[in-house]
Amino acid sequence: MNAALIHLATRPTPEATLGRALELLQEAHQAGAELAVLPELFPSGYRYPDAAYTPSVLAALEAFASQSGLSLVAGVLEQAGERYANRAWVIGPAGRQAVYSKTHLIPAFGEPQTMVPGESLVQLELGGFRLGIAICFDLRFPELFRAYALEGVDVFVVPSAWPKSRSYAWELFCKARAAENQAYLLAANHAEEPFGAASLAVDPLGLEMLRLEGEGVGVVALEPGRPARLRQEFPVLPQRRPELYQGLLKSPTNR
Repeated sequence: MNAALIHLATRPTPEATLGRALELLQEAHQAGAELAVLPELFPSGYRYPDAAYTPSVLAALEAFASQSGLSLVAGVLEQAGERYANRAWVIGPAGRQAVYSKTHLIPAFGEPQTMVPGESLVQLELGGFRLGIAICFDLRFPELFRAYALEGVDVFVVPSAWPKSRSYAWELFCKARAAENQAYLLAANHAEEPFGAASLAVDPLGLEMLRLEGEGVGVVALEPGRPARLRQEFPVLPQRRPELYQGLLKSPTNR
């Protein structure tokens, strides 16, 4: 499966950002991509009033997916009652397939005060792979990615808005989550300040396949069956000792 990362800067309006996103998605399609990943909250960033435009953004992405045959993962801001939700929609040629709401809200951007957290993980089959969806700050919680791996997920898809000032941690987490679970990882980030960490594609050994530091598109080929082969050749997951970790699952969240 050919997968594209869309390293995109959010414009002053959702309409302008959407226009640029569609141009880059067309480039990805012409380059042979079958899956394209857009950043977290890509049309708006943290401009909460712009959530009103999200339905029209999603409708435009649905139309593009239907016309092109490309599958998309797009991070958006949506109204959720009196609060908001930080979500990643999976959109295919037949329409919306799944939605993941960010489960770990980051205090540094005020998300716990303005957003509702997601309560479930989301995985789906696509192009011979099993995808698991996460968003940005989720990378700091390896339990989420291990849970996906134990369910057979072999591609982690991570729309993000990660600051360039903390890019050292970003790259460490992206590569660690891939290597420790022997899975591909596709992380699409914003191209503008205060974000701007590189968008990365990482292979199941934790090796960098693609890096985008300026706005644009990059396409990588994911090899079906490679994560499964690595998990057989160098078995890690079967060596787990769950009986030793039970306390972790029972511990208070404030520890």
